[in-house]
Amino acid sequence: MVVNVHDIVFLYSNEEVEIFEQKPHWMLTDEMANRIAVVRRLKVTGEKVAIGFRGNNRSKRFAAFTSAQNIERIIKPVDVLQFVPPVSHEKSIKQLKEILQHFEWGIGGSVGFSMATGIQVCHEQSDIDVIIYMDSIAEVSKLETLKPKLSQCENKLDIQIEMKGLGGVVLDDVLNNEKFIVRTSTGPILIEGMRSKN
Repeated sequence: MVVNVHDIVFLYSNEEVEIFEQKPHWMLTDEMANRIAVVRRLKVTGEKVAIGFRGNNRSKRFAAFTSAQNIERIIKPVDVLQFVPPVSHEKSIKQLKEILQHFEWGIGGSVGFSMATGIQVCHEQSDIDVIIYMDSIAEVSKLETLKPKLSQCENKLDIQIEMKGLGGVVLDDVLNNEKFIVRTSTGPILIEGMRSKN
């Protein structure tokens, strides 16, 4: 079983979760925290998986670990596209499917969670967390010409690029800056002038 950051995982049991502080009360009451979590970006050893639970608002987040054996089902961001979008984001997601049709991409964040689980955690103003998968930072330039079309989407977009074996970057950071932060499983690293070298 291979899991990656942003994947939504359905657990067999919340009891098979390793924690380092007391569970908040909302984990016992909020439906979205009942055996559903999102894989975090953190390097772990063995069969452990770093996960995070979410409650019914942004202030409710709880980090934990579980074993790979406790994962019953995985929904990846690319799989989210097959589910029904919230009405408030339907038009933008339809536009994204057209604009990004030649890329491997998916949706994470609250909109992706709502689509994948059927539990409404996003609202009309929620950003759409777009995750685009690429092999290297050099490929990001392919998106430059699409920026005007992406900016026409009704909902605000938060576009991240996930590069295999490296980590994640914010699209605007790469396109607009010579230096930018790459979020890796061992922590953030500063990259400088990498695009021009590829």
